[in-house]
Amino acid sequence: MTTITRASKAVLFSSLVGAIFSPSCLAKINYADNSGFSITNESESAAPIEAVYSHFVQRVDMWWPKDHTWWKGTLSIDEQAGGCFCEVKGAASAAHMQISYVVPNEKVVMTGGLGPLQEMGLTGALTWEFSALEESESENENTKREFSPKTKVTLTYHASGNIHFNGKRASSEDAANLVKVVDKVQAQQLNALTAFSDRQLNEMAKDNAKR
Repeated sequence: MTTITRASKAVLFSSLVGAIFSPSCLAKINYADNSGFSITNESESAAPIEAVYSHFVQRVDMWWPKDHTWWKGTLSIDEQAGGCFCEVKGAASAAHMQISYVVPNEKVVMTGGLGPLQEMGLTGALTWEFSALEESESENENTKREFSPKTKVTLTYHASGNIHFNGKRASSEDAANLVKVVDKVQAQQLNALTAFSDRQLNEMAKDNAKR
C-alpha cells in the first residue's frame, strides 16, 4: 500500500496543504476512490445574491486565497463559455479551470483539474450554484417582522481519473485520504468568497451610517 506521508502531501499540495476547514461551511464527500471523487461544500453570506455573484466573478483576485495559487499572481474569471479562470504573474500564466457554462446570479460550471490534480491528469466539473435565501431579523410577534436577503453558495466538484503518486496508482484508502485534503481546501476557498461578501456588506453599512 502506498503511504501518503506528511512530506509527500506537502510536495503534492504545496501551498494548498494547511488550509483550515471553516466551521461555517457544510461539507460532504459524496464518494472517493482511486478513480475519482465527488465533494460538495455549502456556505452562506448575508449579502444579496447579486453582490455575492459579482464578487465571485469580478473580484476573484481579492477573495481567492493567494496560498491556493501557483505564484500568488493576479487572478481573473472570463465570464463566458470558453473563458478562463486564469492566473498571471509576469511572463508566467496558468489556466486553473475553463468556463463551460454561465447563468449570471445562478450557476457557473468550470472544467479541468485544480492545482496539482492537473499534473495527475484528473479532470472534472467544478460547479458554483447561487441561491437566494430569506433571513428573519425579528422573531418578536409584537414587532413588524423584517426580512433581508441572504445567499447560499454550493460548490460541487466531480472529478475523474486515476489518482496516483509518483506514477503509482493509489489505493482507495490513500485516495480517500487525499480527497479529504481537497475537501478542506475547497471549503476554505468557498468560505473566502462568502466572508469577503460579508465584509463588503458591513463596510457598506458603515459608510451609509456615516452619511
